Amino acid sequence: MRLLIAYALSAVLFICNDATAFSTQSLSNKHARQPTTQLMMTQHISRRRLMISTISSISASAGLSQSALAAPPLSAEEADNFQARLERGLRSKPARVLRQRMNIDFAVLLMRSSYNAVDELDIVAMDQFQKDFFLIRQAEYQYYSDSIGAGAMQQGDLADPNYFDFISFAQYATISREIVNPPAVFEEQQPVEVGEGQPQKFDAVVVRRDPAIKNSDLPRIHTEIVGNAILDKLIEKFGETASAIPTIEPGSRPDAVTFLAAIKQMVNLFTLSGFAWEGGASMVQGSSIKDTQFSIIFTSPATLWSGQSLAAKKAVVINDFALKTVKAMATRAGYKVVNDFVKYKGNQEITTFSVM
Repeated sequence: MRLLIAYALSAVLFICNDATAFSTQSLSNKHARQPTTQLMMTQHISRRRLMISTISSISASAGLSQSALAAPPLSAEEADNFQARLERGLRSKPARVLRQRMNIDFAVLLMRSSYNAVDELDIVAMDQFQKDFFLIRQAEYQYYSDSIGAGAMQQGDLADPNYFDFISFAQYATISREIVNPPAVFEEQQPVEVGEGQPQKFDAVVVRRDPAIKNSDLPRIHTEIVGNAILDKLIEKFGETASAIPTIEPGSRPDAVTFLAAIKQMVNLFTLSGFAWEGGASMVQGSSIKDTQFSIIFTSPATLWSGQSLAAKKAVVINDFALKTVKAMATRAGYKVVNDFVKYKGNQEITTFSVM
């Protein structure tokens, strides 16, 4: 337990008092739980509260043990073993490019929605996720810091694109580790309310994931949850302003020009929020929208290094936040994004896709 608390305390480098303004609307109706990092503060527990019971009652009747149910926790040795060091050595070094500071609320939205999606999917005990996340950050930080150069990054400052690039990589490396064939049943340590000045206490509970969800569907569902959370917040924040994303009626299947206009404004809002130095969207129009290829180009995005590094390690889920948001837009419009691909050229992130 002391080890868990130590991991939690180490994560306070994320704390930022202004970060709560972008809590995702789609999760606002859930009971609050209190993880310890900035990205996990004022979070909302997933539907698991309705699915769990105390370990004392379930384990006694079902004979379940934590070692049998939990995904293997990451160790400090594994996070920094020979394979991990070799992988770091083969990665592209962070590009030293000029990038604008991110809007702190938007940066928190991207990180928080990704965390909340893991919680909602019930793929890993969230206390284990925090420990694994900590160990990956710890193992990766010095290498990244040395590569980016002394004084080029403010540790713990999510609005600093150099730091966001690093921490987003660490988060998605952790998610990709946890989301592959996770157990359907596992134990989780959840904090118990205690009096002021009292040591934190935890209850062990058993979490059971919805059996209707196949493991192979988890990456797609994670993408859907994150994309919808981002889109909902952009609509909430800008919907009544001149910067609003053009409204597309649900299921209306608009033509290519109409859909492109919505994508362009979404990209503008990403850029306005400091995600990239510049951003734009275009299309190569075919005989119908199904034959049209859309593209989004960001110059010096906040995920320039992390996106490349996650792709290089063949991560199951990556931090392609704009593509996730486009997928949410397309689904609401009655389309499905197909043939999507994200590549990097110089200091540009180039995303191409079609819809059907």
